[in-house]
Amino acid sequence: MAGNKIIEKIEEEARQGAAAIEAEAKQKAEAEKSRILGKAKESAAEIEAKAQADAKEAAGRLMLIADLKSRKDSLAAQRAVIQEAFDQAALRLSQLPQETWEKLILAIVTQSDVEGTETLVVPAKDRAVYENGFLSKINKTLVDQGKKGEMTLDSETASFKEGILIRGKDCDYDGSFATLLRDVRSEEEYRVAGILFDAEVK
Repeated sequence: MAGNKIIEKIEEEARQGAAAIEAEAKQKAEAEKSRILGKAKESAAEIEAKAQADAKEAAGRLMLIADLKSRKDSLAAQRAVIQEAFDQAALRLSQLPQETWEKLILAIVTQSDVEGTETLVVPAKDRAVYENGFLSKINKTLVDQGKKGEMTLDSETASFKEGILIRGKDCDYDGSFATLLRDVRSEEEYRVAGILFDAEVK
């Protein structure tokens, strides 16, 4: 009987020890489970936050690209309209009535820094007009301004279609209509854009 009690006591202690070990293992397992779940939730929150930040950044980039494209398209459209305006101006200059054309050529010559002895290079189509009295009119206007009225026609024909080239001893003045329009455009393009598009010109 004593031997049986000892065995029973050993078995009881073994059961209690096993139960304690099992309880401790369960506790550790629960703690590890909680730690893993906590870490997983934390990682999930970080991933979600990054995804939201990335999405916001991507949306911002798309908005910026769309805005830049819109501005580019708008600028291209404005430039096209400005180009059309200057093309129309060039066309009108090429179709000026004779009297208006003469006034413009006179203005180009008399408002230039000339002495009155320069030679004029003109398009072939206009040469007869100068030879039939317009050159004399130019020289008379210069004399009336107190300058020499001794301008002559150059034997060379101008390479441009409209306007005049004043050839002096030291330098030439390009009074071709194409050059005049280009100069006006470079100086006035922003002002013209303001007129055409009701924009603020800085």
